[in-house]
Amino acid sequence: MQDKLQEITDKIYREGVSRGNEEAEKIIAAARSESAKIIAKAEEEAKGIVAGSQKKADEMIKNTASELKLSFRQSLNALKQEIENKITLRIIDEPVSEVFSDNSFLAGLIEIIAERRAQEKSDQEFEILRPEKAIADVEKYLKGKTNKVLSAKLSLRPGKSLEKGFEIHPSGQQYKISVTDTDIAGYLREFIRPRLTELLFEKGSNV
Repeated sequence: MQDKLQEITDKIYREGVSRGNEEAEKIIAAARSESAKIIAKAEEEAKGIVAGSQKKADEMIKNTASELKLSFRQSLNALKQEIENKITLRIIDEPVSEVFSDNSFLAGLIEIIAERRAQEKSDQEFEILRPEKAIADVEKYLKGKTNKVLSAKLSLRPGKSLEKGFEIHPSGQQYKISVTDTDIAGYLREFIRPRLTELLFEKGSNV
């Protein structure tokens, strides 16, 4: 009887241990499977983070390079403009300003206008505006040369806004003909600038 009881007890124990081992193995297997999934998910997320960071880094590098290139171009263009301005100042603005400071030269131009007006025999009257301080010199020059200013119906008037040169105003008309250092220098700059830019900067430029 005692042996039978011991046999039953041992059987129950073995079956309990066996079932416990099976359950333990299932739990371990499930844990391993879940752990593998967690690790795989973490690795996938890590790859995504790395890829995202790399993309942002690439974009930052690209944007920085573009900004540096744009900044360089702007700096170069500013330098080109400064060089161009200095050249035009020396070859256009300063010589033109010097010429328009010569009252004899300007009086000669007005004399030519007076002669043309006399030839036309027109009744149209004109006013010639000069800087107030320069009128006396022009009048003196013309009186020493000819009296065609009056005969051609041209009159000298002071132009308050004028510094160098002169303006011609037809009587009763809204338009004017402006012959000043600023006008002539501006015309010459527009004429010379494209060629000057081509000679200085365009050939061999890869920027």
